[in-house]
Amino acid sequence: MSRTRLTLLSIALAVGVLVSLSFTVGLWNGFETSLEDHLFSAKPVDRRIVILAIDDASLAKIGQWPWPRATFARALEKLNAIKPVAVGIDVLFADSSRLGAWDDEKLAMALRKVTFPVVLPVEASPLIAEKNSYRAGILTSTLPLFVTKNVTLGHVNLILDNDTTARRLPLVVNSGEKKFNSLSEEVAIRIGVNISHEASTARIVYAGSSGAIRRISFYRLLDEDLTDDLRGKIVLLGATAADLHDEKATPVSGGTEMPGVEIQANVINMFLRGYSLVPLSLPLLLGWIFLATLLPALIFDRFKKAIALVSLNVLLGIGYIVAVILLSEHGVSANLTHITLSWVLSSCALFTYRYTTTGRERRQLEEVFSKYVSRSVLDQILQDPRQVKLGGEEREVTVFFSDIRGFTTLSEKIPPQELVRILNRYFTVMTAHVLENGGVVDKFIGDAIMAFWGAPIDDPDQADRAVKTALAMRMSLSKLNEELRTAGDPEIRIGVGIFTGKAVVGNVGSSDRFDYTVMGDTVNVASRLEGLNKEYKTDIIVGQTTKDKVRASVNFKSLGTANVKGRAEAISIYTVE
Repeated sequence: MSRTRLTLLSIALAVGVLVSLSFTVGLWNGFETSLEDHLFSAKPVDRRIVILAIDDASLAKIGQWPWPRATFARALEKLNAIKPVAVGIDVLFADSSRLGAWDDEKLAMALRKVTFPVVLPVEASPLIAEKNSYRAGILTSTLPLFVTKNVTLGHVNLILDNDTTARRLPLVVNSGEKKFNSLSEEVAIRIGVNISHEASTARIVYAGSSGAIRRISFYRLLDEDLTDDLRGKIVLLGATAADLHDEKATPVSGGTEMPGVEIQANVINMFLRGYSLVPLSLPLLLGWIFLATLLPALIFDRFKKAIALVSLNVLLGIGYIVAVILLSEHGVSANLTHITLSWVLSSCALFTYRYTTTGRERRQLEEVFSKYVSRSVLDQILQDPRQVKLGGEEREVTVFFSDIRGFTTLSEKIPPQELVRILNRYFTVMTAHVLENGGVVDKFIGDAIMAFWGAPIDDPDQADRAVKTALAMRMSLSKLNEELRTAGDPEIRIGVGIFTGKAVVGNVGSSDRFDYTVMGDTVNVASRLEGLNKEYKTDIIVGQTTKDKVRASVNFKSLGTANVKGRAEAISIYTVE
């Protein structure tokens, strides 16, 4: 594994650990809960559920609250004739009637006669959370007088989060030896719904904002025939009038609080239709968090261009959000906050690393090679910096030397300022051919030019390019000499030596000043071949290794073999006509 990839993965893992710790200690839980509120979508409501609402219209018709128990007795008698499936009453009859025992007896008598299940409320105050359960500090209960044959009890407690929003309810509240299901769950159980307790609380899956479940004013039950409206229905009786102050904020409130009885109705609907919202299991969530941090690292390792990195990371983020929404629709809460946080932090950390370290390396490469190579070659280097090893490596290269013949004599004939002017013009023309043919201008040695091909990036056409450069120099030199003759300056003759072979390529120098260059026998041979031009009266000499690699149509002429200083064996040499 490369060092860069290992660093990228290490950064991603560090972010994964950080986000996992954040999740474990409960950081951002409040934000996550609020975020999940926005993932709720409207749900179908079981048409059997109806709320008998103690609303403003009923208060105006029947009178000031609290109503006599006899009023509720009349309502139960009417319901007994209509025959609903079950009735849940969210009105706490904890104290004796202010009108006397006869009033309580009226209600008790009506409850003894009902032929359908009735669930009456109890309430824990305070509600005390224990390790895996909830306990009532003090239990306010319906009077025992009203708990008859078909009557059971259920608690009406809700769990309010720090923002006072009702998102959960305890499924069971303990009070001494007694256990009470929630009123809504008790109603569902009484009509045959099988409910398993996998946790001590349930996340309430609301069908919609307040008003989503059908309401009928309570007074209409007393004054009208509601048989068609209530027969076979699950009836929830409770207060909806604002003056009775039994309302709570919910995730779907939209600024309007929901009456407690309607919250109970929503819970019944949740049980009837099998809705749920349970957290994604801890191993899967932690796995997702680490996956969300590691995938950007793999993208950064594979792709180099900023547009590809940004596009793919954005697509990843969108994919996570879509996946979380789909899971939410199927009843699984996947903690969008920490998944998104892991993806965002990982991407930001990796971007920072790329543009502080890799970016610095890129700038270093650009600074080093901009002096030696053409822009097109530099772009190739920067596109994939991994192909360049600045520390030194052995490569097959083609080394090129060119030298001005009779430079010493030339320098004696003209003033130094004129000599520099002519040399600068000569070097400008000649190095342009090296660069346009993808070569690296290694250095200027007095009047000589040293260049090479095959590094810092591989070049299968290196021999062709070097020979093409020599031929281009020959042609340009002819034109340059015309300029010099016209200006009255001495003409220039050159010799070129080219040789292909293995060489060590890399940065050479001190810690403060260095050059990217080639070293080794191949360099020495190319230099010697350039010098042989004097002996053979030629201007270009190439070695056998270079000739063998040239694929273009070039007219080589054999010059035989030559002994090169530093080599025991003679080498075959050629000129180019």
